[in-house]
Amino acid sequence: MTNTVPAGAHDPARPPASQEGLEALLEILPHRHKPGLRAALSGPDPSRPNYGHVFVRQELLASALGLIGLGPSWIRPGEPIPIRFDLEYDARLGPRLVISASDWPTPAQAAADAELRRSLEEQGRWWQSRAPERLRQLFALVPEDDGPRWAALALQLQNLDECRIVSLAVRPVDLDDADAVHQALRDAAEFIQWTGADAVLVVTGDRRTGGRAFSDPRVVEAACDLGGALITLAGPVPTLVDALAWRSSPIPGAVQAAIEEVLRGELTRADRPRLDRIEEVLTRPRMAPGIEAWPSDAPF
Repeated sequence: MTNTVPAGAHDPARPPASQEGLEALLEILPHRHKPGLRAALSGPDPSRPNYGHVFVRQELLASALGLIGLGPSWIRPGEPIPIRFDLEYDARLGPRLVISASDWPTPAQAAADAELRRSLEEQGRWWQSRAPERLRQLFALVPEDDGPRWAALALQLQNLDECRIVSLAVRPVDLDDADAVHQALRDAAEFIQWTGADAVLVVTGDRRTGGRAFSDPRVVEAACDLGGALITLAGPVPTLVDALAWRSSPIPGAVQAAIEEVLRGELTRADRPRLDRIEEVLTRPRMAPGIEAWPSDAPF
């Protein structure tokens, strides 16, 4: 799977991949003329040629798809499976063909995403969130079974929570279930309303390869209606929810840096002289009546 990161950066969750390769669509066809499954292999664009058909035993295809991170639901007729063919060269084994799942949307999916965004923009509901001025409370939507990206970021956020710098509220959710993600985002909006939380972190990058939960209209609309700052730990292919975030990156260290940038901003804007005067008044001994009890410049 192609993973694009800034120059000089490295995403520890995924190894670097070749930028060359062939994108294709594997579609399970509904009509069976012999035991097993019949599938069509074609280019990702309607104008591209059809690469032909293949017959394969169902259990073999299920095993192969499992190896590249796709669940059994993909072997039923319906939405085409985006896959990628790459040719890699190993110094010991020589050239080899690598087949992997592709997270890039199909042309039909990309068109649907663009139409959804256009509709939300016309309604005045689409807006990219801004960075919060402070970060005291953070609500995080994380994968139920952890994930490589969340695991790389969790320790840093837990440290901020233990140091009583940022109060962290974690909500595990099935990132491949659009209903569950939709409900979790609604809960996040209520959390912001009732507690005044400053931001919501969504780990969109630990979803299943090819998962479309974060392009579901209900999920995107719920993200638009959060009422607070949104930051996402994304995958190699951004989703509509990632486009709404004030900061989105597939690199856990970049998300951590964005959070620390907000905290540094708090330090920069802090009125240190006023805080020092308050500390002076509250800690110095009480004075007898008639003696000046306040500094010459009042702390307000």
